Amino acid sequence: MNQDGYFSKSFIFALFISAALIFSTLLLSSFQGYAAPPEDVDQIATQIENLRATTRWTDIFLNNFRLTLVTFIPVFGIFFAVFVQFNTGYIAGALAQTVHVNNVQVILIALASPVGVLEYSAYIFALAESMIIVYSTYKKELKKRLVNHTWKTLTIVVLLLLIGAVVEASLIRRL
Repeated sequence: MNQDGYFSKSFIFALFISAALIFSTLLLSSFQGYAAPPEDVDQIATQIENLRATTRWTDIFLNNFRLTLVTFIPVFGIFFAVFVQFNTGYIAGALAQTVHVNNVQVILIALASPVGVLEYSAYIFALAESMIIVYSTYKKELKKRLVNHTWKTLTIVVLLLLIGAVVEASLIRRL
């Protein structure tokens, strides 16, 4: 395997670490959301219902893209991504409580859905790139990474989020 190629060993390792970090954060925080007080759960459900009524694919894309773009920032982006996933897991757990479904099932179904696969693939790529940027800085190869590969990750992320936003908006309209 070419260590200088886009899918270098270090980038593949960062993808695995990113996936593990995102999925474990989602899952663990969903337990906290599932145990949230009923008044918090009602407030979350109301906010989501209000958003559902007015959200377009452009809103979904821009929101997800802004959050994911911050993830690319070295070091800070890693913590930011974990924070965002914690909040997402908490909300998923709280919503699971409202429909009396296991929070783990909600997380797994969300991740396995077409929107989940697209969006979480984008989040994993962005987080992995952030980690590789830090690693490349340490190895004094940052410029090489930015010029040769970071733009590829950004392109992949944009395409995944764009397709995911269109699919999500069409699913929301059908509900």
